[in-house]
Amino acid sequence: MRSLFLIAFLATLIFLQINGEKIPVNEGAFGDGVFYRSVGQTFLESIEAQGYNLVQLTRMLPFAVLNLSFSTFHIVKDFEGMRNGMIIWQVIYLALAIYWYFKICKKLRLKTPILTLGFILLFFNFTWLKEFWYHPFSPDGLAFALGMGQTNYFLRYEKFKLGLVSLLGIFVSPLLLISGLLMLFLPGDKLIPYSDKRPPSAFPVMLAFAIAVFLAVFGWGIWGWGAKPWLDQVLYVLSIVAIFPLIIGMAKRNPIDWEASIILFRKKTKPDRLSKGIMVFAAILLVLVLLSGKNETLGIGQLIRERGSGTFRFPLDFILGLGLQWGLAIVLTGIYLPRFADELGNLGWAAVISLGLGMVLLPYFGALSMAAWTPLWIIILIKGIKRYHWGNKDLLLMGAFALLFFPGLASAQLIRISHLLAMPNAETAHSLSIQKFAIHWEDYRNWTAYLIALTAFALVTYFLLLRRKRYQRVLTG
Repeated sequence: MRSLFLIAFLATLIFLQINGEKIPVNEGAFGDGVFYRSVGQTFLESIEAQGYNLVQLTRMLPFAVLNLSFSTFHIVKDFEGMRNGMIIWQVIYLALAIYWYFKICKKLRLKTPILTLGFILLFFNFTWLKEFWYHPFSPDGLAFALGMGQTNYFLRYEKFKLGLVSLLGIFVSPLLLISGLLMLFLPGDKLIPYSDKRPPSAFPVMLAFAIAVFLAVFGWGIWGWGAKPWLDQVLYVLSIVAIFPLIIGMAKRNPIDWEASIILFRKKTKPDRLSKGIMVFAAILLVLVLLSGKNETLGIGQLIRERGSGTFRFPLDFILGLGLQWGLAIVLTGIYLPRFADELGNLGWAAVISLGLGMVLLPYFGALSMAAWTPLWIIILIKGIKRYHWGNKDLLLMGAFALLFFPGLASAQLIRISHLLAMPNAETAHSLSIQKFAIHWEDYRNWTAYLIALTAFALVTYFLLLRRKRYQRVLTG
């Protein structure tokens, strides 16, 4: 009964959202969505004559499906029709993600309260309640759904189904290919936790210092930070300095003995199996290169410069972006980090490396780039906190925060966002009414909106941290 209520409530919210205002530029698309919409219109006609480069090919499937569905039923491919068709497909992807979520709950034997909390963390956020309906021409909805399926089949290691989902993911998000191969070919042994208190170590400080030096060299040497105004350069310095307490704080709360776990990994890894995984990856990459065209425009150096030039604009901006996109999941991960790390280690090296790569890529590719890995992250969090007590009042509080705070930051008057999307450097883009919506995207966020959102985010985190004693672990046995 609770499951049906959650689905009906979410469906009502999304129905109201779909019937709201749409992006009022380019007839319902902006950014990469303009290109993806053109793929949906002309995929069958241009796949042979025009071709797509390697990066475009790995994001192509949702829009190829859109084109095929329109062509099959002989529907006119005008802009309004394409937008409505893409919204319908996003609803289908959401339904697929929900189906796999309840399959996961059944496998994990989750009780009703933690099932409800997991549903709130996964679906009551800005990404699913606003992002995909304002901006439907995005492959991240299908990436999220396939990531949920991948996690579902990984938990019980259903090898064949896991392989099929990962193969589909090749043309949706490269992250699904990476995590799929890791899950299929790495050993599934648990990582070793510390049997006693974690011994002191200088490694976290050394790692933080090495990362800071790396960022400084690339920032001022390659990404052009030196040409920015002095205030921007000060913020870059503060962003680098903020890395130190983040890494050191995470290391102090780490319950995993990495040295012993790496030794066990070397013992358990079978060279034949690992070599098969490398060969499969190389074969898939070769097929993608042969299928793609126009790769002369795909320069690795240019990609590094473009991705790096917009990063670290504000201290720990990528964490704020993750929180504003995916809601309470990032807050609860920080609060219950030791339990999260325990469950992460229990799932083996595939999960550890997948989420580790996500942490490395997040500052450069934005919060939505984690869509393919977000289900794995949140399911691990759910496993970590499922033995805590969550009453109905606590769930109502979590739902209120998820619905009112995170998606609620977006402005209802979307017509004004046209100034931002059409002229991102204009003065109108910095007004508070526009920043209420734009704050969810790192490229458009300004200094004032960053401070307001950071303060609100910190207050929510502090409030839930104070309430942590209410969620005492339920003793069993």
